[in-house]
Amino acid sequence: MPGSARVLWTAAAVFCVVAAAAGCASGTAGSQPPARTDPAPSAPTSPAQAGDPQALARAAYLGMWQAYVVAARTADYQAPSLDHYAAGGALSTLTHGLYQEHQEGDVSLGQPVLHPAVTVVHGSGGEASQADVTDCADSSHWLDYHGGKPVANQDLRHRYIVARLQPFDGTWKVTYLNVGKAGTC
Repeated sequence: MPGSARVLWTAAAVFCVVAAAAGCASGTAGSQPPARTDPAPSAPTSPAQAGDPQALARAAYLGMWQAYVVAARTADYQAPSLDHYAAGGALSTLTHGLYQEHQEGDVSLGQPVLHPAVTVVHGSGGEASQADVTDCADSSHWLDYHGGKPVANQDLRHRYIVARLQPFDGTWKVTYLNVGKAGTC
């Protein structure tokens, strides 16, 4: 399943497993995006924006996917909108997937269908300290293209997604993203 959707699904699963096991990820120079010049994200802080933390975390998760979908239309691995919704390992996963697609000349068009369930974790002070998201993504309307033509034999089964969000200076950001293989939900 070539294209941004396939690469993200694969990169997210592999990156998160490798990062969790090894604490870091590496690859060949040709497979890694150039170093980002964006400032490093500030450390997570509490509280996040005023309002319902569950609704804010859900909006940030969906915002991350929408920013990724827009960037995947042109394989824009430097899309500044990704930084607004993602940080750390999740941001690395997203930009790496887009960079790989940029290198291969692939794009993704359409829109995935998402159904996130959000659980907010409260710290000892009673304030929301993180949010965990589970999802079952349907990519059957988000297709991969190469040279302007749909890629053949795309695996369009649903994928189980786990994400973690943390508050950063008044806004929620996805910091961990693991997208399962096709058919996992």
